[in-house]
Amino acid sequence: MIVFLARLVRLLLVLFLLRLLLRFVAAVVAGYRGHGRPAPRVEEMVRDRVCDTFVPRARALVAMVDGREQHFCSARCRDRALALRPSAP
Repeated sequence: MIVFLARLVRLLLVLFLLRLLLRFVAAVVAGYRGHGRPAPRVEEMVRDRVCDTFVPRARALVAMVDGREQHFCSARCRDRALALRPSAP
C-alpha cells in the first residue's frame, strides 16, 4: 500500500511539473508572437492652469491669454481665465 501511495505521489508530482513546463512554454510563445507589435500611441497631455487638470492636447480648448497660447479642459475654465485677466490701462 505504501509503495502504491509513493508511486501515486511521484506521478502527481511529475504531472504537476509537466503542467508548469507547458504553461511556461505557452507564455514564452505568446510573448514572442507579440514582440513585433508597435507600442500603443501615447497622447500628449496639456495642463489647464485654472482647475489644474491635464487634458489630451487633441481635446483641449485653446485661447490666447496674455499673448500666450493656453489650453483648457472646458469652456467654463477658458471663460474664467479670460475673465481673470487684468484689463488694459
